[in-house]
Parts: sequence; C-alpha cells; structure tokens
Amino acid sequence: MTLNLLFDKILNMNYQAHDRFSISSEVLSQEVNGETVLLDLEGECYFGLNEVGTRVWQLLQCESSVGEALDTLSGEYDVSRAQLESDVGALLGKLTEAGLVTLAS
Repeated sequence: MTLNLLFDKILNMNYQAHDRFSISSEVLSQEVNGETVLLDLEGECYFGLNEVGTRVWQLLQCESSVGEALDTLSGEYDVSRAQLESDVGALLGKLTEAGLVTLAS
C-alpha cells in the first residue's frame, strides 16, 4: 500500500464516539503562546499545532474519547458539528499517520 493510499484510508476512518487515542511515549510536547510544538523523538521531527489543534492535543492528554472531545470543543468554538467532526477527524488522521497517536479502543 502506498503512503498516499494509507493516508487517505486514515483520513477517511469513521471514528466512534467511544474511541480513545493514546499519545506515543516517543512524543514530547510544549505549549508556547497558545500553540503546541510536538517533537517525535523516534523520527526526530517537529510538528506544530495551532490554537484549536492544541486544544485537541490537551483533550487527548486527558484521555478524552472522541465524543467527549467533540462535545467539549462544540461548547468552546463557534463551528458546526459537521465541520468540527471533519476537522478533528483530519487532525487525528494526520497525528496517527505521523505515529504521534494510536487508536486505543
């Protein structure tokens, strides 16, 4: 399977509300001015998250389920649920593809 097909498969996953993600033990994170820098120690790569991505990362650190995270974000941001689900799903797909998180449930 090519990387692009794998990436498309991850981005098109339909996460269940009860699904939880685990953060890799090989990832260090540091919040700076409302954004987060992630360092993948294994791949020696840096990743940056904007304010909303940072909030998703915080919820992952609290071991929130996908549904709990979406409910929290819905109350904090003025965005449609459909758009939120799409954006969070895309972010989770990218984090999974990069090996920063894994589906725990």
